[in-house]
Amino acid sequence: MNSFQVMDNLSNNELHSVLFSIFNRKFYPILFFLFGFGCYLFMNRSKQKLNNRYLLYFRRIGFLFVLGLIHTFYAPPGINDVLTVYAVLGLFMAIFFKRGKWNNFIVTITLIALSIVTAFYQPFYGERIIWLDLLSNISKWFALMMLGFTMGQFQFFENIHGKLKYISIFLIVNICTYVFLFYVKMSIDITPAGTEILEDYIVPFMMISGLLIVLQWDRAKMILSPLKYYGQMSLTNYLAQSALLIVFSLIIGITPIHSLIVCFIIHALLITFSIVWLKYFNMGPVELLLRCFTYWVKVPNKKKIIKESFNET
Repeated sequence: MNSFQVMDNLSNNELHSVLFSIFNRKFYPILFFLFGFGCYLFMNRSKQKLNNRYLLYFRRIGFLFVLGLIHTFYAPPGINDVLTVYAVLGLFMAIFFKRGKWNNFIVTITLIALSIVTAFYQPFYGERIIWLDLLSNISKWFALMMLGFTMGQFQFFENIHGKLKYISIFLIVNICTYVFLFYVKMSIDITPAGTEILEDYIVPFMMISGLLIVLQWDRAKMILSPLKYYGQMSLTNYLAQSALLIVFSLIIGITPIHSLIVCFIIHALLITFSIVWLKYFNMGPVELLLRCFTYWVKVPNKKKIIKESFNET
C-alpha cells in the first residue's frame, strides 16, 4: 500500500513528468536514428558479400519482426514495441540503399517537413484526426531512420573532433529554438500535436549533439564508459527491461511504467548485467541469436581467457 502511494505521488509530480518524458518519449527518436545508422553500417560491412547482402538484411529484419511480435505479447501495458516498426519501415529503407547521399538527404528533409505539416493540421481541441496522426508519425519515424542512414553516407561520425564547431552551432540553434517554442506555446494557441512533433526532433538533436561534444573529453568518456557495455547489448536490454517491469509489478502490485525511480533501478541492473556478461562473452544473448539467424551460421560467443605465464630464469 505504501508502494502504491509512493508511485501515485511520483506520477503526479510535475518535475517527474517532465523528466520521464525526456528519458522515455524523447529517446525513441534517438533509437530510430541509430537504427538507420546501423542499417548503413550493416550494408557497408556486407559489401564483401555482394551477392547476398540484401538477403542477409531481409533475414535480419525478419528476425526483428518476429522478436517484436513476441515482445508485444508479453510487454506490460504502456510499453510500445519498436522492433516491429523497425522491421516494417526497414523494408522501405532498402529502396534507398543504392541511392546517392544527396538524393536521400532530400527525401529525409521532405519526410521531416511532411511530418511537421500534417501534425500542425490537427485540431487544437477534441480528438485528433486518425489518418493525419498516422501519416505524421510514419513520416517522422521513417525520416529519423533515413537521417541516420544518410548521416552514415555523409560519413558524419568520422573525425568528430574536426566538426565540433558546426556541432556546437547546431546545439545552440536547437537550444534557442526550444526556448522560443516554449514561449510561443505560452502565448499562442498552437495544436499540441504540432509542438509535440517539433520537440520530438529538437530534444533528441540536442541530446545527440551535446553527447558528441561531451564525449570529446577523456574524463567524460571514462565516466560514461559503462554505457558502452549497455549499448553493445541494447537489444537484449530492450527486451529485458520489459521483463523486469513485470517482476516489479508483481512485487509492488502495480506496473511502475511512470516511475523514474524504478526506471533508474532497472537500468542500473541492466548496466551491471551488461558489464559482467561482456566480461565473459563477445555479445549479448539476443544479439547472438540475431547474428546466427542473419548469417545462418553458428557464431562462437565465449571469450577466450588468455592466461599469462611467467617463467622465471
